[in-house]
Amino acid sequence: MAVTILCVSNHKRVKDWPFERFPIQPNVLLNIANQIQNLGLLTMIAQGLAIAWWRKALRGSSLNTLHRNHAYSYSFYAIITAGRNFNIVALAALMTKFAVIDSTLFQRATRTAITQQTAYMNSSVTAWIATEWPDHSGGIPGKDNITKTVDADWAKVIDAYTAKIANGKMHDLLGGKASFFGCPFRQECTGSIEGLGLAYNCTTKREDIDYGLQHQAQPNNSSSFPLWNVTFRPNWATPEKPYASVQLDMLYADTHRGEQPGSCPGTVTRRSCEIRPAVVKYPVVVMIPSEEELKGGNIVTHIKFFNETKMAFGAPLSDQQVDQVKFLRHHNLNETAGDTSTIGALSYVLSNLYRSSAELVFDKEWDIKVQGSQAQSIFYADNDKADGEGDAARGRCYYDIDAKNREGVGRDDPAVALLRKMNTLAFTAGLYLNGAPTTDVAARPAAGMPSQTVLTSVTGIVEEYVTNFAYMAGALVATLFTLLAVLPVYWGYWQLGRKVTLGPLEITQAFGAPIVAPDRYKNTHGDFDHILKEVGERRVQYGQLVGAPRGQMGIAEPKDVQYPDTVVRAGSSHKSRVAGFGIGAVLGGTIAGIIGGNAKS
Repeated sequence: MAVTILCVSNHKRVKDWPFERFPIQPNVLLNIANQIQNLGLLTMIAQGLAIAWWRKALRGSSLNTLHRNHAYSYSFYAIITAGRNFNIVALAALMTKFAVIDSTLFQRATRTAITQQTAYMNSSVTAWIATEWPDHSGGIPGKDNITKTVDADWAKVIDAYTAKIANGKMHDLLGGKASFFGCPFRQECTGSIEGLGLAYNCTTKREDIDYGLQHQAQPNNSSSFPLWNVTFRPNWATPEKPYASVQLDMLYADTHRGEQPGSCPGTVTRRSCEIRPAVVKYPVVVMIPSEEELKGGNIVTHIKFFNETKMAFGAPLSDQQVDQVKFLRHHNLNETAGDTSTIGALSYVLSNLYRSSAELVFDKEWDIKVQGSQAQSIFYADNDKADGEGDAARGRCYYDIDAKNREGVGRDDPAVALLRKMNTLAFTAGLYLNGAPTTDVAARPAAGMPSQTVLTSVTGIVEEYVTNFAYMAGALVATLFTLLAVLPVYWGYWQLGRKVTLGPLEITQAFGAPIVAPDRYKNTHGDFDHILKEVGERRVQYGQLVGAPRGQMGIAEPKDVQYPDTVVRAGSSHKSRVAGFGIGAVLGGTIAGIIGGNAKS
């Protein structure tokens, strides 16, 4: 399935993303820009040195000075040994070597940092989830019209509900069996999707109680008081009410030790909720591990489908939903008793999961009786040993289930916790009821399975390019200093009247060599390109000039020279050779040390 990335920051990249999504990284762009800058700087310096040389010749100078100025353009040794002859030409030439400093600084000016970024880009995520409850399916009734079991589709929902949910998150399947696609690796994609859900129409009643004082007022020694009760039953459609629903009745007592002996005051909360199939919008967070972790199968994608919202204990439930799950519309199922029905399946599954009760009884001493497989996990009480009892849960009439909540911590209102579990069941049904996880994603469209693609915001681990402004400032200062050092050699360019270079033929022509002095351009001061149009095809050769005294060498037409017998380095001195070897040894040793050091590292 193709994933469309709608927004990407230029200065951040996500680890494990395919490289083609970021064909050029910012550090690569910086390096390219720096190389172009250096190339332009070298060209600028080369042209400036030519201008300075010709201006010096135009104004008059010694051959030594002209030779040195020309040597500065190609010889670092000539620059560092210039001594008192160091001038602006040598300084400009030195800047060609100085340019490496700003390159290093520019490279150090950027670095990468692994950060956690929130909502820094958008991504499209596709979810394979149903939005229409099936009618007349799921719950299979017996001869007394009571649902006795569920079909294979609902069995898959129950299996996923009991095995794929942990810590309020759904564990998605792997590969083509997954339900969510499109979120980048190692990221979290936050959005909202429509899916099967439930709508709650609840009424709440609260009353003050004191089971201890009530017991003392009774003439006999045996007493029974309700602590907890949860029941589910179907409400079938009628001609006056053309839809079926599930009825939840819930009671829970919250009491504490009283000031009087044997007193345990508190409140009883009674909830009565009509539960109707609906379409809701879930606030979804898709959490994707790395590609390697997914391929290894050790870590799977997690889907969080609600934002837990704290509610006051016993507060009215009047918004048809909880935890920022948004109710959209009801889905009416016109099902009646004796039908194979979705309402029958919901009532049967919820009853088997959460029907439970607890009673406070007195028979010589206080005790509780509990019924229901889930009662131990959803009926709870604070084990308050501060009351001075050896075992606070033994021989008492109070069960303070809201103690920690009054201090801002602890479990939620039991009714809210139960509605949250029902939302989880509905969300699981939306994913598994139509069989999408047992069908490869490529075959789902042909099977008519519903999906939706939503825009999500991406949060997660990002490799971000960070600018070190100190190094950046240093690089800019180095570049500016180089430009300021080079600009003086351009002074007087307008006096030359033509473009100039330090090419040997152009200089030879300036010294009046006949071989590059055609008659038609004598006594002119034009560009050397015109000279080359006349003499560029001439053949020349370096060697012993014919007819000249022995040892007189030069460049002339091949017929006027002969190949020399020996090559003598005239003017070479032992001192200069020693200096050259010394510098060579130093540079060679430095390079060897760097290479050796890197290899050792």
